[in-house]
Amino acid sequence: MRTDPVAGVDVLHVTHQFAPETRGGVESYVVDVGGEQARRGLDVHVLTGSHTGWERAGIEEVRVGGLPVHRLHRDDYYFDLFSKGWHPGAEALVRELLDRLAPRVVHVHQWIRMTSNLVEVARSRGIPTVVTLHDFYTSCPRAFRTRRGGEVCDQPLSVESCLDCAPRYGHESDEEVAAAIELFRDEKRAELELADAVLVGVGSTADLIASTTGIPRETFRVLPLGYRPRFSGRPLLPVPASEGTFRFAFWGGVGRHKGVLVLVEAFRALLASRPRRPVELHVLGGFATPELEAELRACAEGLPVTFHGPFTVEELYGVAPHAAVFPSTCLETHGLVLDECFELGLPCIVSEIGALPERAGDAALRVRPGDVGELARAMERLLVEPETRRKLRAGIPRRPLDLAEHCDALEAIYDQSSGAAATNGSASLARRRLELLWRQRESALALIDPREKHT
Repeated sequence: MRTDPVAGVDVLHVTHQFAPETRGGVESYVVDVGGEQARRGLDVHVLTGSHTGWERAGIEEVRVGGLPVHRLHRDDYYFDLFSKGWHPGAEALVRELLDRLAPRVVHVHQWIRMTSNLVEVARSRGIPTVVTLHDFYTSCPRAFRTRRGGEVCDQPLSVESCLDCAPRYGHESDEEVAAAIELFRDEKRAELELADAVLVGVGSTADLIASTTGIPRETFRVLPLGYRPRFSGRPLLPVPASEGTFRFAFWGGVGRHKGVLVLVEAFRALLASRPRRPVELHVLGGFATPELEAELRACAEGLPVTFHGPFTVEELYGVAPHAAVFPSTCLETHGLVLDECFELGLPCIVSEIGALPERAGDAALRVRPGDVGELARAMERLLVEPETRRKLRAGIPRRPLDLAEHCDALEAIYDQSSGAAATNGSASLARRRLELLWRQRESALALIDPREKHT
């Protein structure tokens, strides 16, 4: 890390959400990396978005796990929608925070719930900026490259591919949505081109983003995410006895795209086959929405399924699962849960798409995403075939980069970042943001009295 005597904090990590409001893979990564960097003597801060809006946009100052956290609250409706990525008040708040903290490097992990031009703002201040892509948001208005019907999408980010799939309020014209798609595409391309470095955890993530956005593949650098062991000092979870209850577990954020509904339906099908031993399913993690929680609980009614809600690693260890199931219906880009699963010594089942099968190697059974019958059959194999379980456990891959190695690599990348002031067409993008904002205002006003619309 450079030692510029006039600089302020060393690293400002920027993410869409953070503990204790939410706990997911990105939040865990930032906590781990930020904590290791702080342990090395760096002054590390976090800027995060929030699910909770305020009457007036502002930043709340808190501390989480010893890290100073600046939680930005927007003041508008539907601020998760891709077409509302830019927020003038949030941009102003970010500029003020950068001026106050004067970070030596800004490390962006997500843009949602803040403003769509975070790299542009940092680089306009001459601050070196590194991006880590934890998902496919920069190539998809729906963020997960999953179409409305649940199908995985590998089509280009374009009006032609996205117009019938991009999220909408419902009242706007196709012309307005098309303008939003084009602006989103060009903003994200500009952000990645402006960054000093763009990092991904696995090569397949870079391949898909490059092929769907037209951004050159060489823009992306593969740096496997570092992992801080969760269960140090604890023995591996024991293999299941030949009799007694067998426990399957899913853990992580309980969102629709994680395939948990498919998992519960597959578990019901497994029970319908009258397995020779008792079996349970444990789901650990907070629900993405109350609606999904109600749907999952209704689907699991009468089944030996336990929804634990938000959890700690101690609670996960206490459940003592015999196998893990991660049936994502979206394209995962890393899957921190796999590192936890393998640290516990567990075999698992994963969807055959995205980074999960790439990272799991010979330690997982693979199933088609969304296929209830195939998932039920894979669960039955783990339930009744000890040899399959032994084979999968023997195939657990070696641990990836440890956290210290990962942070060493990050520090070298930070040091190589120039931070030369750049705008990359920001004036043109600013004009287009205002034009889209005007379109959105007018289409909303038309709902009040459509007779005012000119003919």
